[in-house]
Amino acid sequence: MSEKTIKEVVQKIRALRSMKDLNPEEYAVEGGWADIVAKEADIKATQLRRIFHYVKDLKLKYQRDPDKFNRASISMLMPMFAYAKGRGHIKQDFYELLTLCFGPEKCQTAEDFESAANFLEAIMAYHKYYHSKD
Repeated sequence: MSEKTIKEVVQKIRALRSMKDLNPEEYAVEGGWADIVAKEADIKATQLRRIFHYVKDLKLKYQRDPDKFNRASISMLMPMFAYAKGRGHIKQDFYELLTLCFGPEKCQTAEDFESAANFLEAIMAYHKYYHSKD
């Protein structure tokens, strides 16, 4: 696989109908989309963990009871992403990726959300791998 950029990952995700169409074989493997993002993104580990924990809590809630899924709680991620970007904790390309993955266009159902959350979890894991001292 040739070296890809976060912008190319964003383009690939834009081409999906929804996040549930995201294939783990495309993002979870070494050299996959999550690996590319973790390697390229200049992300503060603390901020990534803060976002990740909120997403993981929602994911567990929806796994226990899929009927409790609602877009409003996912929409609350958008100000978190904006704050992180505004404070310089995440760069524009990572901000675009997050808002695309969790935004209303690609993330409409509990299944979409779970796929987006799994993608973020893979990014988190690769980030820890590359930046273990953060």
